[in-house]
Amino acid sequence: MENSTSKKIIEHSTEVAENLRSAWSDVWNIFEPDNSWKYDQSKRALIKQKLVYFSEKHSEDVEHIDKAIKAITRGVALTQAAVDWKHPTIGDESCYRKKGRTTHEKLRGVQWRLVIAYSGFEIAAKGLMNHFERGTKPEIIQDFIHKCNLPSYQKLEPPTPKEKSNLEKWLSKEDEAIAEFLGVTSGDQTNINQWLVKSQAVCDWEEAFKLAKALRNTTAHGFLQPTKVGKWKLKNSLRILADNLAEIMTYGLRKLV
Repeated sequence: MENSTSKKIIEHSTEVAENLRSAWSDVWNIFEPDNSWKYDQSKRALIKQKLVYFSEKHSEDVEHIDKAIKAITRGVALTQAAVDWKHPTIGDESCYRKKGRTTHEKLRGVQWRLVIAYSGFEIAAKGLMNHFERGTKPEIIQDFIHKCNLPSYQKLEPPTPKEKSNLEKWLSKEDEAIAEFLGVTSGDQTNINQWLVKSQAVCDWEEAFKLAKALRNTTAHGFLQPTKVGKWKLKNSLRILADNLAEIMTYGLRKLV
């Protein structure tokens, strides 16, 4: 059953990747050729007309348009690379040739697939929303998601690990100092706790983003180890959340066409 579920998720990932590629191709047809906006005022006016859907503060200024396009391009490329990574693994290549990838390496790969997808999503969303400040205000992403006019979210049920004691300890005050040191916020802990410990399903796109952000942070800051991913049955959910970010991005890009 688990293999069948994983296969369906991978098939959906392929569809998500193709949809993102297609959406970006349509957008680039408007932007191209590369750097043409630096010399063509009418091109800048057209691009600004598209971008103001997300923020009325976008301008026709050459530097601004160039900055926005480069942010969007970079973000899309990262998220596209993540969702194109069908069988992610991270480990020693020489060992792989001899023995094949270990479960540990595969789980770490799925974790970093989400990290890469999230990084690209955040960069592109900030470019579209004309938010180039350091750090990302929650309301910026919330507003971006609303503007994407997404379809109903397919509920993400929590996994059902056999043991929750270690999980609760991981999120408890005992580990609070470590979590704070590693940059895992109380908001991240709350989002993971509601889904994973309290078994509350993720029911909309904003909740999916918040959970993706929390799991991204716990991975990137070394708090969530592959052994825990396996023990708590997070593999499929990590893949789905990365795909969710690409889906939001796809709907956002379609608003520019």
